[in-house]
Amino acid sequence: MMFSDVVGHKDLKKQLITNTLQGRISHTQLFLGAEGSGTLPLALAFARFVQCRDKKETDACGFCPSCLKINKMEHPDLHFFFPNAPNNEHSKNVSSKLFLRQWRELILQQPYFSFLDWLKKMGIENKQAIINAEDCNDIIRILGLKSYESPYKIIVVYMAEKFYYQAAPKLLKVLEEPPEKTLFLLIAENKDQILKTILSRAQILKVPLPGEESVKAELISKQQLDPKRAGTISFLSEGNMHEALRLLKQDEGQMADFHSFREWMRFCFKNQTAGILKWVEQTSRAGRERQKSFLQYGLKLFRLCVLQNYHAHELIRLEGEEATFIKNFSPYVNHKNATEVVDAFHLAINHLERNANPKILFTDLSFQLVRLMRVGAG
Repeated sequence: MMFSDVVGHKDLKKQLITNTLQGRISHTQLFLGAEGSGTLPLALAFARFVQCRDKKETDACGFCPSCLKINKMEHPDLHFFFPNAPNNEHSKNVSSKLFLRQWRELILQQPYFSFLDWLKKMGIENKQAIINAEDCNDIIRILGLKSYESPYKIIVVYMAEKFYYQAAPKLLKVLEEPPEKTLFLLIAENKDQILKTILSRAQILKVPLPGEESVKAELISKQQLDPKRAGTISFLSEGNMHEALRLLKQDEGQMADFHSFREWMRFCFKNQTAGILKWVEQTSRAGRERQKSFLQYGLKLFRLCVLQNYHAHELIRLEGEEATFIKNFSPYVNHKNATEVVDAFHLAINHLERNANPKILFTDLSFQLVRLMRVGAG
């Protein structure tokens, strides 16, 4: 990634370039932003610019030996760490270095991927991935070595909120006082889930979504879409680049979430216990990250139902079956029950993160919804 490949964020790019050219590089930087905001592409472009041997005023050169190696994500002074877990190929003592091939493939294929995309790439969609003690030991080992060919050793940590709480303390000293010419680039989506001891040692760079106009321009220039179609996708994505690419590819997984959610709501509305229990049995087989993603999707639909009730139709960015569902379902998500529904979903997500039994969790949540749907709008 070069800065020119990062969608939007003109001011952030300028800030990073200026700081680098003036020699004002903070040793630990946290790129904080929602999925689809471009935190990872922005961090990768920054890493390239720092390592580039022939920097320009607006971007890396793209042709020096350093840039050519980064083109393949194989620069010897650029190190990647990310959440991982045992899979069919690696059953124990796993670490990021065992999954570098998959990591490089995914970045080179599409750097605007989601955390769930990464889990699928590793083949561990049904597991919870963490940045473990083995990774922390590898980071410390790397910091004890001299850089191979560039002034800086750069450590990129994807999803820093996934640091295992018992392993992270190993890094606190090096994050606060790293060796000279060492740069930590932390990528995260949820500030509240990052260990406070890590958060306090990083300079935070907040990365918003690129915005509709930037996404539209990207779809026209890189995906060769006509302006009308690009405008529709950018509007539906709400300026989220990952969502725009998903809409472009008509991802089957998202539609599967919709059909499953619609079926679940029908069972709950009709209080069909047999249907609910069958649905719970199927859903509980999915991985925890997949279950959490599904509940987040449900929260999005509930929010859109509330907007529908307040006639804020211009903010409902859906089409097709999803749009029809929101129109028909919105009367049952009203000012008397919406807060309780949202709280119940957030609590369920919180419990999943703490390894709650999914069958018990989804059964309990289903019967809460049965009760809440009977609360009239009044």
